[in-house]
Amino acid sequence: MARIRVIFEKNGWFTFINHQDMPVIFSRAARRAGLSQELTQGFSRRPRLSLGPPLAIGVIGLNEPADFWINNWMESSAEIWNSKLPQGLKILKCAEVDGSSLAKLATAAVYKLRGAGKELDKDALSVLEEEVRRTGELFGSALDGGEITLKIGDLEHCGAGNLVRALTSRGVINGWRDVLLVRKTVGTIERESGEILQLL
Repeated sequence: MARIRVIFEKNGWFTFINHQDMPVIFSRAARRAGLSQELTQGFSRRPRLSLGPPLAIGVIGLNEPADFWINNWMESSAEIWNSKLPQGLKILKCAEVDGSSLAKLATAAVYKLRGAGKELDKDALSVLEEEVRRTGELFGSALDGGEITLKIGDLEHCGAGNLVRALTSRGVINGWRDVLLVRKTVGTIERESGEILQLL
């Protein structure tokens, strides 16, 4: 049995698939690819897996982590598995891992926000920085050509929903339809450099 860490992309129409549905989608595709997943213990046994922090509906995820426990993993398995996944969901890379769980490692993320119809400005950046400091940790921020980049920690309490609510409550936008959000990466913060290290 191997613990396989996958980095995947969630894009296009697939961004509207709920995070809670992801285990079923991945597991069905794995079964169609001929992969045998280890099952959990207990009365209601399910394929054993661990997803990274939830991604809000409508948010693009470019480097999302997940761990799967697979009994018959081979070098060619990733390519076959990818071919069975629906459009908008794609495995970018994978490797056998051990050590700490995703819950301990996936503690920070880089978000990018761009206005739909109008550029985000310094006022929007200030609102977002204030919100991140209130609900999580802010490791860095930047405004470039109307696009805001935020390096965020404490993903359990601070995420895309917080950011959109803050912008909406301050009248910067009217709601989700007025902003495009991308979670560029999820990983572990290296506090000295302020860089967020990917998990694979």
